[in-house]
Amino acid sequence: MAKTTEVAEGAAGGSKWAQRFFVNVVWGWVGVVASFLTGFFLSPYIVRKLGDQRYGIWALTFAFIEYVNLFDFGFKTACVNLISKARAREDDQKVNEIVNTSLFYFIAIAFVVFAIIWTISGRVSLFFKIGPAYTSEFIVLIRTISLAWVCALAMNGFVAIVEAFQRFRQQSQYFVVTLIIRSTGCVLMLYLGYGLVAMGVVITLAYMLNHALTLMVAKQAFPAMRISPRLVRRSAWKEMASYGVHGFVAYLGQSSVMQGPPILIGHLLPSAFVGYYALPSRLMQYLVELVTRIASVTMPNTAELLALGLRGQIVKMAIYLNRYCFALFVPFTIFLLIYGRALIQVWVGPEFAAQAAPLLLPLVVATSFATAGQYNSIGILYGIAKHDMYAKSLIVEAVCLLGGIAAVTPHYGITGAAWVTSVTMILNRGFFTPLLLCRRLELNVFAYMSSIYTRPLILALPSVALGIWMKSSWLPGGNWRQVIVALAVLAVQYYAVYLFAGIEMEHRRTLLEWVSRYLRVIRTASLAALRRNARVGHG
Repeated sequence: MAKTTEVAEGAAGGSKWAQRFFVNVVWGWVGVVASFLTGFFLSPYIVRKLGDQRYGIWALTFAFIEYVNLFDFGFKTACVNLISKARAREDDQKVNEIVNTSLFYFIAIAFVVFAIIWTISGRVSLFFKIGPAYTSEFIVLIRTISLAWVCALAMNGFVAIVEAFQRFRQQSQYFVVTLIIRSTGCVLMLYLGYGLVAMGVVITLAYMLNHALTLMVAKQAFPAMRISPRLVRRSAWKEMASYGVHGFVAYLGQSSVMQGPPILIGHLLPSAFVGYYALPSRLMQYLVELVTRIASVTMPNTAELLALGLRGQIVKMAIYLNRYCFALFVPFTIFLLIYGRALIQVWVGPEFAAQAAPLLLPLVVATSFATAGQYNSIGILYGIAKHDMYAKSLIVEAVCLLGGIAAVTPHYGITGAAWVTSVTMILNRGFFTPLLLCRRLELNVFAYMSSIYTRPLILALPSVALGIWMKSSWLPGGNWRQVIVALAVLAVQYYAVYLFAGIEMEHRRTLLEWVSRYLRVIRTASLAALRRNARVGHG
C-alpha cells in the first residue's frame, strides 16, 4: 500500500518537480557560464600583467585561503539538509531555530579564524618558495582576501536558507552582478599599474556586496525569519553537529584534495610551477562547476524527497542526473584531449603550454569519469545523510594523493603530480563512491554504472572520429577562430545526437517545452518593444 502511494504521489508531482529542478539548474548554469567566460578571458591578461611568479602567488593565496572553509565543520551542509526537511513539513519554528543557532556559531568562529590568519600570515610565506621581493605583498594579500572568506563563513546560515528554499535564480543573478564588478575592478587595477594587493581589495569588496545580496535573498525566501538569541537551541546545535561531523571530515578531505596539490607544489618547486599546475586545474574546475551546480540542487531535493517518502524518485534522480552530467561533459572531454595543447597555446602562449598542456590528459580523464559522472552521487549521499563512509574515503584519498605528490614531484614534476591526482580521484570518487550509493539505495552497482556511462560513450564515438579528422586536416587549431570552431562543431554534433538518441522521451519533452516557452516570452517582449518604438516614431 505504501509503495502504491509513493508511486501515485511521484506520478502526480513528478512533472512539476522535474520542471522546478530543471529551472534551478539552468539558473545555476548562468552563473557558471559567466564565471567561466570571465575567468577564461581574464586569465591570459592576468598572467601577462603579473608574470609567472606573481601569478603563481595569486593562485597560491587562494589555495591557502580556501582552508578557511574547514572551520565550517560541516554545519552549512547540515543546515541545508535540516532546513530542507523542516521546509517540507512547513515547520517555520524549526527553520528559525536552525538559522539562529548556526548564525551564533558561525559569527563566533569567523572572529577566531580571522585572528588566527592575521597572526600566522607572517610565517606562512616561509613554507613556500617565494622570493623576498614578493613576501610582504603575499602577506598583505592573504590578510585582505581572508576578510572576504571569514565574512562568507559568518553568512553560511543565510546561504543555507537560499539553497534549502531553492532560490537559485536570484542567487545566480546576484552572483553574475558581483562577478562583473569583481572582474572589471581587477582589470582596471592591472591596467592602472597596480598589483596583487589592489586586486585583493577589489575581490574582497565584491564578495562583501555578494554577502549583502545573499542576506536579501534569504529574507525574501523565508519571510518568517526572525533573528533573536532566544531562538538559539542546544538541541539544534546537536542535530547540526551530528550531521556536520561527517561533512567536516568530507570537507577536510575535499580541501586537501583540491588545494593540497598546489600548496605542496609551492613548497617543493618555485612559485611559477603553481601557476602552471593551477591553470589547467582551474580550467577543469570551471567546466566541473556545470556539474557541481546541479549537485547543489540535488542535495536539498533529495532531503525533501526523503522527508516525503518518495524513495523511488531518489533512485531515478541518481541514475539520470549522473548520466546527463557525464553526457554534458563529453564534448569538452573530446575537445580538450584533441585540442588541449592548441587551446593553451593560443590562450596564454607556447611557453606556458609546454608546462601546462601535459597535465590535461590525466586531469581531463579523471574529471570526466570521477567528477562529471559521479558528483550527483555525492549530493544524494548528503541528502539522505549517509555520507559518513564517503567522508572517510576522502581522507584516505587525500593522504594517498599528498603522499604520492611528495614522492613523485621531485622526480617527474607537475606532470607526475597530475597523474597521481588522476589515479586517486578515479579509485575513490569514480569507483568507491558509486559503490557506497548503490549499497544505500539497494542498487546493482554494475547496472548503475552501465546506465550512466554506456549510452553517452557509444554516442561519443562519431565525435571522437570527427575531432581527430578535423585536427589532422582542415582545422589544426592554430588560432582562436579555429579553436572556437572546433569546440562548436564537436559540441553541436554531440548534443544534437544525444538530444534525440540519449535523453529519455519525458525529459526531452520537458526540455523542449521549457525552451519553447522562453522563446515565446522573448518573442512577445520583442514584438512589444517594436510596437512601442513604432508608436514613438509615429508620434
